[in-house]
Amino acid sequence: MEISNIFEEVDKIDESRIGSLMNELISIDTSVPPGKNYEIFVDTVGPYLKNLGFSLEKVVVPSSKLKGIPLPLEGERVNLVAYRDMGKNQDLNFYAHMDVVPVEDKKKWRYDPFVATVTKRGKIYGRGTSDMKGTIVCLILALELLTQLNLESKYNIKILLCTDEEIGSYPGVKYLTEKGYIEKNSEFFCMEGAQENVIPIGAAGALNVEVEGIGISCHSGMNFMGINAIEQSIPILNELMKLKKITEKRQSKTIPGIPRQDDPTRRMMSPMFNIDIIHGGVKSNIVPDKCSFVVNRRFIPDENFEDVKNEIVEAIEKGRTQSSLKNVNTKYFKGYPPFRTDPDSKVSKKILKVICKVHGVQPEKIRYLGISGSTDMGFVNQVTSNIIMRGVANISSNSHGVNESIRMRDVKSFIKEIILYLWSDF
Repeated sequence: MEISNIFEEVDKIDESRIGSLMNELISIDTSVPPGKNYEIFVDTVGPYLKNLGFSLEKVVVPSSKLKGIPLPLEGERVNLVAYRDMGKNQDLNFYAHMDVVPVEDKKKWRYDPFVATVTKRGKIYGRGTSDMKGTIVCLILALELLTQLNLESKYNIKILLCTDEEIGSYPGVKYLTEKGYIEKNSEFFCMEGAQENVIPIGAAGALNVEVEGIGISCHSGMNFMGINAIEQSIPILNELMKLKKITEKRQSKTIPGIPRQDDPTRRMMSPMFNIDIIHGGVKSNIVPDKCSFVVNRRFIPDENFEDVKNEIVEAIEKGRTQSSLKNVNTKYFKGYPPFRTDPDSKVSKKILKVICKVHGVQPEKIRYLGISGSTDMGFVNQVTSNIIMRGVANISSNSHGVNESIRMRDVKSFIKEIILYLWSDF
């Protein structure tokens, strides 16, 4: 069958079917926290895959793995592993997470966030359309069409639908990696990404540091009797801001970064250092006895986690020597590890050819980039570097935000990419 004929068949897919299936998944509220509807989601998607010849396995993350996560979680963390043996000698893993970020204020949305609303202009609104339930819809429709057209997959197909990516502490894919569900050096298609001329080849790791300065409270009219925790935290904050300047001057030696408006000459991926949360004081006539803040550090694959942590420890200690605080408490929370993949690898070259064919662009128009956000692919990267990140979002999707959306044309483009990757000899 000619590629052009396959694309014509994709274009014929009934958009009402796309909207209906999208709505079926969007309407299941898998917001995390609490993440209490995972099994309902698995039981909804499972029959579609079973009808396509997949075997299904539910894998539950033990509750012991979730201890210490400071969030109100509810329900079992049920993951789905679906497998279809196509008689091939290699597997292709498709990955999506089922959870979405919470909707803070429904009133700000143009449409109900838990209804997939298809507009006359070809946009689909709803929480999770771009991140990343929309990609699950694309995968189901691609596999259905692959079967209907009698197209032979070059791979055995494994599908992993996972929990808790959005909270970062212990996502389902980490557990599946630890338990051997992902074979060493296998090809891994993470369906998180965009229909843009970009191929991600790296992502930052994450470290959160909670700092709490302890002073002594007293009446503000007699402040000499206390220790102002806010004021005495300033030396620590100053040292951390000095470290921020040093940190953000660093660049990856091998991974290009997202173009920066503040410095167009910087071409390579850079670490990020932010003080994101700060709390202190209860009333203006009371000298505060506590000041707490959070440092969010994104570290690139070129950096070592222990070095990243130690330089923050040193900055805090240096600031403390200039402070009168009674005590400083710190907690370190390691999030996702960084990841990198090789732009010259087999999978990178194949997805490049697929993108060029589907979108009619030349290879030189496609950019390889590292992203400063973090992803659970850092755990997968510990067993394979053959990772693709490609999805259905676009630059205006507003993932995690109000009126999250995708475009109908991108849904069909991504379906074409999935089919072509499975079927072609690229």
